[in-house]
Amino acid sequence: MAAQHVIVLGHGPIGHAFVEKLVESGAPFKISVVCEEPRPAYNRVMLTQYFEDQDAAKHDQMKLSYVTEEKLKEQGVELLYGRATSIDRTARSVAYEVPGTGTKSIVNYDILVMATGSYCFVPPTPGMTIPEKRNPFWPDDPASRPAGVFVYRTIEDLEAMLAAAKSGAKKAAVIGGGLLGLEAAKAAYDLKLESHVLEMAPYLMPTQLNEVAGTVLTEKIQALGIQVHVGVQIKEVVLGEDHKVTGIRILQKGAELPVVLDVDMVIVSCGVRPRDELAKQCGLELGGRGGVKVDSSLRSSDDKIYALGEVASIGGSMCYGLWAPGVEQADALVKNLVDGPGSVEYTGSDLSTKLKLLGCDVASFGRSLDFWFKRQFDGKDPDIKALECEDEITGTYRRLCFSSDGTQLMGGILVGDAKDYSKLLQLSKKPDLAGYDPAGLISGRPAAGATTGASLDGGDGTGLADDDLICTCIGLTKATVRSAIVEKDAHTMPLLKKCCKVGTGCGGCISPVGEVPKLLAHTLKKLGKSAASGICSHFPYTRRELFQIVKVKELKSFEAILDSVGQCQGGCELCKPICASILGGLWNEHCLQDGRDQIQDTNDRFLANIQKTGTYSIIPRCAGGDIDPDTLMAFARTAKKYGLWTKITGAQRLGMFGAERHHLPAIYKELVDAGMETGQAYGKALRAVKSCVGTDWCRYGQQDSVNMAVIMENRYKGIRSPHKLKMAVSGCLRECAEAQGKDVGVIATQAGYNLYFGGNGGAKPVHAKLFATDLDEETLLKYIDRYLMFYISTAKHLERTAPWQAGLEGGIEYLRKVIIEDGLGICGDLDKLMEQNRKNWHCEWKAVAYDEDLQKKFHQFVNTTETHDSEQVEYVDARGQRHPNTYSPPDITGPALYSKDAAPDTWEWIFAGKASDYPRNGGLAVKHGSNELAVFHLPNQPSTLRWLAVQNICPHKQARTISRGLLGELASGAITLADPIYKTTYDLRTGKGIANPNFNLSTFEVKVDADGRVLVKVPPSEEMKKAFDDQINKAYDDAGMENKKAKSPPERKYPLNAAAKNSLDW
Repeated sequence: MAAQHVIVLGHGPIGHAFVEKLVESGAPFKISVVCEEPRPAYNRVMLTQYFEDQDAAKHDQMKLSYVTEEKLKEQGVELLYGRATSIDRTARSVAYEVPGTGTKSIVNYDILVMATGSYCFVPPTPGMTIPEKRNPFWPDDPASRPAGVFVYRTIEDLEAMLAAAKSGAKKAAVIGGGLLGLEAAKAAYDLKLESHVLEMAPYLMPTQLNEVAGTVLTEKIQALGIQVHVGVQIKEVVLGEDHKVTGIRILQKGAELPVVLDVDMVIVSCGVRPRDELAKQCGLELGGRGGVKVDSSLRSSDDKIYALGEVASIGGSMCYGLWAPGVEQADALVKNLVDGPGSVEYTGSDLSTKLKLLGCDVASFGRSLDFWFKRQFDGKDPDIKALECEDEITGTYRRLCFSSDGTQLMGGILVGDAKDYSKLLQLSKKPDLAGYDPAGLISGRPAAGATTGASLDGGDGTGLADDDLICTCIGLTKATVRSAIVEKDAHTMPLLKKCCKVGTGCGGCISPVGEVPKLLAHTLKKLGKSAASGICSHFPYTRRELFQIVKVKELKSFEAILDSVGQCQGGCELCKPICASILGGLWNEHCLQDGRDQIQDTNDRFLANIQKTGTYSIIPRCAGGDIDPDTLMAFARTAKKYGLWTKITGAQRLGMFGAERHHLPAIYKELVDAGMETGQAYGKALRAVKSCVGTDWCRYGQQDSVNMAVIMENRYKGIRSPHKLKMAVSGCLRECAEAQGKDVGVIATQAGYNLYFGGNGGAKPVHAKLFATDLDEETLLKYIDRYLMFYISTAKHLERTAPWQAGLEGGIEYLRKVIIEDGLGICGDLDKLMEQNRKNWHCEWKAVAYDEDLQKKFHQFVNTTETHDSEQVEYVDARGQRHPNTYSPPDITGPALYSKDAAPDTWEWIFAGKASDYPRNGGLAVKHGSNELAVFHLPNQPSTLRWLAVQNICPHKQARTISRGLLGELASGAITLADPIYKTTYDLRTGKGIANPNFNLSTFEVKVDADGRVLVKVPPSEEMKKAFDDQINKAYDDAGMENKKAKSPPERKYPLNAAAKNSLDW
């Protein structure tokens, strides 16, 4: 049998890596490579080294080449020079144009591997290309560009640039401040050209770096004499009468009129696009953003055609633009071809990278792709905590990102000094910090005592000696800060900041995982004083202390708690949810009644989990996982009727996603009428009790685990706690329900049940501790009752059972004394608390479904019954379901569009509902044409601040949810609002961002007339719409993204009609 013929299209670095690995495998393949360039594969990453010897014929001597023609012949690899022009999938052949002849040749394949790579994206800017000369089969065709416009991709490109410099070119503009753009700038710099780097984003390398790192890099590059222009818009490449470049017209950041930079070369290096023209020609399925869609075997929609490298769209979602992922793909494909399809699955690669750009070390590394795709390094992810250090003397910058509890390194950015890159990269892949602590890693030193075996920090946990800087921004040593604590009585963080300015720079040293809180706590302990432990400025008490106060005083509302033991007025986004949790844990009254809705976090306020689009997920209770077919069908009918995406959740429950707020009451009613009830997935409460099938079906079952799980879930449903709770019941020691990884775990034995407490999964998994063995049902439930109420009474806010339990002196033994032996004499109180909680249980969904007053809280707008699409991303179909597209809109930064203080007389007063419709200390949305406003009522404020209005769109990710935010008041007088999704904070008086001053809200004047009608003064609706649309489109343009929502067709109206409701025909 003849050897199969493998043809590789493209002999770039990745194509050659595949050829090399296939040859090394020794498998009996015939291998041919179609190579578009006039030489074998070479190292594109090192292209700037080409100028060390500016002769293309000598590039092998520069070690850019991976292989010679002679070597390929020795290996039996046929090298075919030419540009592939078409693929015939039926005949399994490739046509390619033989260079210098104009003739075409055809070669047949058994297996085709597309390694065509990418081409430089040339923006459709006037003067950048010659439209009539664009070549659809060769995107990089230099004939399609005017004289003086170059791309930076191949040795031919560099040769053309070198020729232009020798012909007298003196000044060059490089378009693009990313990785490729800075490499191109290095080439222009090496050619002794006056160089300008033009970047549309606010800083260099916006994909890999945050703004501070980009600024540090900018300063390094400008020190070389290269001029960097960020935040610019490129309007036109200016051509002379001979159609050669004479300049480039740009609009600089903040300028009103464009200017022309006098340049005679324009080098375009602002991103790449996959070379998928052949795939389009032959009808292969493409990825969502271009490239050949491939599965985990790197196989395309044609099982004889594979793709790898920059042209391979993995799963149809992304193409990797780095060298390392392509090599990993090549390795996986070779194994699949040699050992059989499916032998190896390729699902993704690490995007970590370390480069030297214009002499400056730059590195970016992450635990997962989320570090870049979700921009975890930006400081906007509430689950990511970061420390950063900028040294202006050496011009270096380091940002390390950690999990919320500081136990895992999630990634980091290094600029100017990347010597620790390898160590940090490896550490980011480990389950913990391997003996390091965040403070030691950010400062580049080992953990305390790691070198000498003795603590160099005096036992305070900072890892710092007295003369070490504890605050690098301000230049304060640890001794200086300690002196302020001891000698100037700065015993709280605000006093310490005021006294010596510590933490007033980047703030990293005073963050929860920083060094200053450790020093403060340790120093106060040595002084015999206790550190301030209040939950916020409004309550100088811990959650445990406040819980007992509310219990003893029998306080039933936030206002009563604030009046009784609080300080100042108003509360804030910190204390309101904590008080809501305490009230729920003690009295378990409906969270939306009697004004309690305005102190709930967003999820509890609408009895569903808010998603990034401002819609909600709905998860009914499914006790023990036991559900009948009729309930399943009712769930499916409702989901289809309202166009909702359905999924089995991570807790193995039924979930429907994408519900609009104003549809929630109707959805709740349908589910309740079908026999379902709230699963409280939105609350800090019991999520689910997982179970195996137990004695019902399993031959190993010792007890009826399903029945016990149903009993437990029905017993503990609705109980509010400091953190979510998960439980499980396994029917035997085989542990199929994974009970030992839950807050409460039960494992059946022949004699009864073993009981475990304090396990959890998540970022820091903890194995539960065995509490008691062989319990009967009554004793089992009694012990769980007491454990839960003791935890609810004493834990910190958002503290899971595992760390709470670990923090108890004596641990599980102490709990046995409290719960079994009644060592504190409180078991009777704990039993009464549990009984009261159980007696007050109610289905919160059912109350809303049958209460018109509660339903009003869910209306989309207060001034009209009309509704409209409020989501900021369009919906797409994937895997047979409708869901929002996966990207996140860019942030809207800069000044607000409108200010009530500058409102012209031409603005109009519009009706914004009745004053009686508004909640106290809360907000509602107002419709103005297709625009949305957020209007807030603060009855305890002075008359000028009693009614406030701002835009409803949040500048951070553009969700229309500002009206649902939590209000608060600071001692400074600022009236705060916390965005319900990302918790971005604003001062409602001015609209200015607090947490991030780049985010700002437009403000509008509000008044109430004699008839109790609320009126807001606003621009005409069409004028306002255009202004906001322009602002949104600019944000997309600045981010280099397409505003797909604006171009998408109108969404289908939901709910569907009754006929659709009664059908399950999807």
